[in-house]
Amino acid sequence: MKKKLLINALKVGVTVLILYLIFKRFQVDFDDIIASLQHQPSWFLAALAAQAGAITFSILRWRVLLAGQSLNVPLGHAVKTFLVGRFLGTFTPTGVGLEAYKAYDIARYTGRAEASISVVLIEKLIGTFFSLGLLVLISLPFFINALDAKFLYVFGAFFAFLLVVALVLLFSPGLLRSLLKLRFPLKARLEKPLGRLVDAFTTYSRRKGHLVAAIGLGLMVYLFWFLTYYANSLALGAGLALEQVLKVGPMTQIATMIPLSIAGIGLREGAFMGLLEILGAVEGATASSRAAMILSASMVYFVSISLNVVGAVIFLTRRTDYKRQVDEMRAERDQRQN
Repeated sequence: MKKKLLINALKVGVTVLILYLIFKRFQVDFDDIIASLQHQPSWFLAALAAQAGAITFSILRWRVLLAGQSLNVPLGHAVKTFLVGRFLGTFTPTGVGLEAYKAYDIARYTGRAEASISVVLIEKLIGTFFSLGLLVLISLPFFINALDAKFLYVFGAFFAFLLVVALVLLFSPGLLRSLLKLRFPLKARLEKPLGRLVDAFTTYSRRKGHLVAAIGLGLMVYLFWFLTYYANSLALGAGLALEQVLKVGPMTQIATMIPLSIAGIGLREGAFMGLLEILGAVEGATASSRAAMILSASMVYFVSISLNVVGAVIFLTRRTDYKRQVDEMRAERDQRQN
């Protein structure tokens, strides 16, 4: 308990320190922040709509992958589970609570734990390794004249490697079965459940259309995330073009995944401003515009968690009879087989 409190205290300290250094580096004071917040706050409604769009495409991607495992989950149930998971993810590092709750809930709902877990793992591969990795590789050429060439090559090679790994695991998952032949600790106890998990994982090799659809939906998720940044910039008067936001968005998203601060706050702003500076968007901007640029990144977090209120309400009021639903699905399956 003390160790956890110490880690959280350190993260709060790191978050505050990073934000202080960013505001100092770009010569932004409190008056500039207030002026930005009073620019055109009605655009925050567009930011909320963009974030809702990202959530919608995330749910659609998850349902496509569930269907690939023949997990027939009604849309209403999937929406409620996802929103509750987002709410729980607010309190966990890198939002892992969302993935854990999705796997837990669908495992209970369908009685198929391995298939539910495989969907979450595949979704992570598609979302982080493939979709975001692809967007990072597309954005790198825009910084080739401003960043060290060796750094860009190493950075690009790393994400290209992740992309290849994701492609192999997504479209040739049979390789996973060969890994089970290796010796590893607790093999006797883990081999059977891992075998069932690999069986579930390899189901997509016969349903590649579901993977392709999920990849397309994953790209849309990030597009709407970046549109949230842009809508925030319009609300705050940052003077950024959509093209600039789309160029810096992928690597800014990578920065938020580094578990050094609270929910990526500070790292998000630092990456966003640093990349914009490389593009020349900061040079010549007024202090209030620089403040607006920083806040455009900060408000992404607050816009996102504001929608988690819906998940909190569902979490507090939801009643689900999983046993009855599992029994009904088994009865339907038996009836079809007979």
